[in-house]
Amino acid sequence: MTENRTGTLPSLDRLVYLLSGELQSDDLPLWEIVWMLNALAPAALLDDKIRLARHAASVLVGQYDLWRGEWPNGPVAPLTEAELQTLATDDAVWHDPEHATLLVWIREDGSGAAD
Repeated sequence: MTENRTGTLPSLDRLVYLLSGELQSDDLPLWEIVWMLNALAPAALLDDKIRLARHAASVLVGQYDLWRGEWPNGPVAPLTEAELQTLATDDAVWHDPEHATLLVWIREDGSGAAD
């Protein structure tokens, strides 16, 4: 990854491409999307990073699933409707796992069945 000191965030397509590459090898906690953006565009506003991360995750849903998780064990169950509402309103889920009320991972469809 190349650092971009101007604060310009990558395009949605570029971010989805990078995330898809990460997801080929392992499940991905949502907060790591913003952490990736922190490395790519450290001067960009946090709100803009969260907005882009949410948009990228919504593009990936369908090919991947959102799962509730525990640290350090990772994904444990698909998100409930109430947890999806939390995901939509709690910014900490996207960048601050220590203070988030919910830990969420993106994982490949059916990845639990092949374990």
